[in-house]
Formats: sequence, C-alpha cells, structure tokens
Amino acid sequence: MENVTKILFTGLTGNLGRDLLKFFLVKDYDITTTYLYGSELKLIPKEYIDKIDFYKSNILLEKDTNKLLKDFDKNNKKFDSIINLVGGFSFSKIENLKIDDFKKMFEINLYTVFNISKYAKNLLKDSKNKSIINIISPYALNPIEGVSSYAASKAALLSFSKSCAIEYHDVNIRVNCIMTDTLNTEANRKEMPNADFSLWVKPEEVFKSLKFLISENSKFINGDYIKIGKE
Repeated sequence: MENVTKILFTGLTGNLGRDLLKFFLVKDYDITTTYLYGSELKLIPKEYIDKIDFYKSNILLEKDTNKLLKDFDKNNKKFDSIINLVGGFSFSKIENLKIDDFKKMFEINLYTVFNISKYAKNLLKDSKNKSIINIISPYALNPIEGVSSYAASKAALLSFSKSCAIEYHDVNIRVNCIMTDTLNTEANRKEMPNADFSLWVKPEEVFKSLKFLISENSKFINGDYIKIGKE
C-alpha cells in the first residue's frame, strides 16, 4: 500500500465526480468522499460503491465538519490529497439577482472549501506528498453577462487558494486549482442539448490534470492553476 495515494474528495458524488470515478477507482488510489444526501449514492454505479469510503456530512456547517474530523480520527483516516469538487452554478442578471442566491454561490463554492481546508494540516500531516486542489472557472478572471455570483465565488476561491498556499507552505502542503471550461458531463449535455459538445472539456482531461497535481512531479507548483479548455 506504500504507493497508494489516499485522497479525500468533497463532492465526488456530483456531476463531475461521477464521471471521474472510473479513472480513480484503480489500485493507485484509496478514495474517500463526503456526501450530503442519500439520493446522491443512488447515482453511483453499484460496482463502485464498495470501493469508496463514504462519509455523510454537511461541510457547509462548521459543527458537521468538526464531527467529520472526529470520525476520521476514530477510523484512523489520513490523506495525501484533498480534492474539492463541491460546487454549483447559477445564471441571473444582477438586476434580477437576490442576495440569498448570491450568498448561496459563495456557500457552495467557497465556504465548503474553507471548512475542509481549515483542517488540512491535520488531515494531511502523515503524508510526504501533500496537496489540495480546488476547481475554478475562467469566469473567475473574465465574467460574462449573467454569471456574476458564480464568477465572484470562483474568483474568491482562487484568491483563497493562493492564501492557503502561502500559509501552508511551512508544512509542505501545496495548494493549486484547475480552471476548466464547460465540462462534457451527462448532466451538462442534458441541460444544454443543442450545444457543441466537442468544444467542452472531457472528464479525462480533468483527471490527467488532477493526477499530475497530486503527484510528486508537481512539487514545484504552488498557489497556481492549470487551465483546461478550448483556448
């Protein structure tokens, strides 16, 4: 088991996560993920269920995150990498946007990452190859009409990731992001059936970037991002 990378995912049961499963459920990885609703597990192929350690937790809440950490300690769970896939998207012009909807984007895309990252030193302390990876969007740098709340939350996540990279440098935890255009997932294809799927990012491309960033080959990268997309 020495060469196995132990990964804690948040949101592996989501749209992107489910499409990444087949790449990560191999002998090279030991996979743990958080989830919130039992209905999420029903979307996971049955042949994958026994290969993943699932922990139910609302990581938006600090008390639930603290309980999660206690459960990890109880089960002697330590990790090499944390990959945050939890996230959501919203489209609305600013004049029609409600403050609660604006807040929701920050809760899903930023606060969840904060609550896990806060405890990264403990979660990763036994690893010799420590990393955190967050998912951002090109809209974080170049918003378009209708994505103000989503873009702002992802811009904040990019900035927070850079802060984590600085503050965790002393314990050799590198923190980076993957910036990806629209993903070619089943959910997105159903949502936008008339789009040109060939222009979208394949989950396999995301996996290759994740694989690189959690490997020792990326030890010289910290506080940065890898851009995946048509440009």
